[in-house]
Amino acid sequence: MRTRAATTWLLVLTGALAAHAAEPSIPFEEYTLPNGLRVILSEDHRAPQVAVSVWYHVGAANQRPGKSGFAHLFEHMMFSGSEHVAQPDQVLAAIGAQTNGSTNFDRTNYFETVPAVQLPTALWLESDRMGFLLPTLDQKKLETQRDVVSNELRQRIENQPYGRTFLALCDSLYPKPHPYFHCVIGAVEEIQAASLEDVRDFFREFYRPSNATLALVGDFDPKTARELVSKYFGPLPAAPVPPKPEVPQPRLEKVVERTLSDPVARIPQLQMVWNGVKPFAPEEAAGDILSVVLGGTKTSRLYRRLVLEKQLATNVFAANASLGLGGYFQVVATAREGHTVAELRKEVEAVLEELRRDGPTDQEVTRAKRNVVGGLVRSVERVAGKAEQLNAYAMYTGDPGYLPKDVARYQAVTRPQVHAVAKSLLPADRVLVLDTEPAGTTPGAQR
Repeated sequence: MRTRAATTWLLVLTGALAAHAAEPSIPFEEYTLPNGLRVILSEDHRAPQVAVSVWYHVGAANQRPGKSGFAHLFEHMMFSGSEHVAQPDQVLAAIGAQTNGSTNFDRTNYFETVPAVQLPTALWLESDRMGFLLPTLDQKKLETQRDVVSNELRQRIENQPYGRTFLALCDSLYPKPHPYFHCVIGAVEEIQAASLEDVRDFFREFYRPSNATLALVGDFDPKTARELVSKYFGPLPAAPVPPKPEVPQPRLEKVVERTLSDPVARIPQLQMVWNGVKPFAPEEAAGDILSVVLGGTKTSRLYRRLVLEKQLATNVFAANASLGLGGYFQVVATAREGHTVAELRKEVEAVLEELRRDGPTDQEVTRAKRNVVGGLVRSVERVAGKAEQLNAYAMYTGDPGYLPKDVARYQAVTRPQVHAVAKSLLPADRVLVLDTEPAGTTPGAQR
């Protein structure tokens, strides 16, 4: 028979284990090479593989008027070959790598997960395109990649339902000359007008060791990894750190309404967008919880109201996008056949008003916190996810090991904080309303 003392001890132990499990961390060490490259190492010996992630601190935030899309252009250019690696994709395929790259508003990353024995090859490749891409960057390569990016814009934006709406969101929230104008992908005419010297200058300014972070996560010996990093990246020349863009966030001062005609959309869509915050701003954690309460799951308020109860929409979601130069909070509802944006907007505004007035319930906040923290924990289950998270924390907080603090800030969010953010972040009188209609239809008409 279990005694009261034993039961008490078991409860304490269980609570301690639960608390420990709820506070994940990523062991790491970091150092900086003399040329300015920041290096983060994290051992993970569960499988014989290593994730290699290079973050360049360049994205849409570094665009200049008339020269949009350059960071995204270079995402593609960096796969076109460098002085000693003519076909990087072929090299990576031959060693069994899982690889890709991406560009967002604030950074560009290149990442691959390779068998542990192929770590030297991955580091050689990444160092070569960091230090030796420029000698091979000629007019032919530029023209090829300009066309690739232009076709991507047509395929992924112009020929996708509601793709043009995202461009309208950027251009409405971040009007010229803000660098987020034209989003990340840029304008076709500006990409096509880019000269060889334009893109060479862009590479010289941003693709340098002092503007990059290298994260290695996986099955390696730290001493050997340090030697390899020094061998491949150490000889690259030092250069000053590019200045960070300092651009005020444009603020909505009234309700702005835009109706868009979309030739590839079949049903209407409503987007309501508010000014948001920067990453790790004081309001960000509560804003993320608010987005889940509103439209993050199939139990959220908007999904229940518009999809399940009223059956006006086929899908609804909400997102709190925090960006380096100021983000946005977004609610998106796609109509069910035969219903209109006006119907969607009426119900969305009713849900928002209820939330501003009464706030969320304790149960909603608890469920949303569990959802967000669970997502954080899942994001670092694989070595590639750990590498990306280490790089993200290093860039935005300065602390690659911020994960426990990140979990703690979400766990600390209270119902009153979410209520306060609902009122401050989502004002009824300062919002961008985007009504996307299939081309050839009359806005508001029943179909």
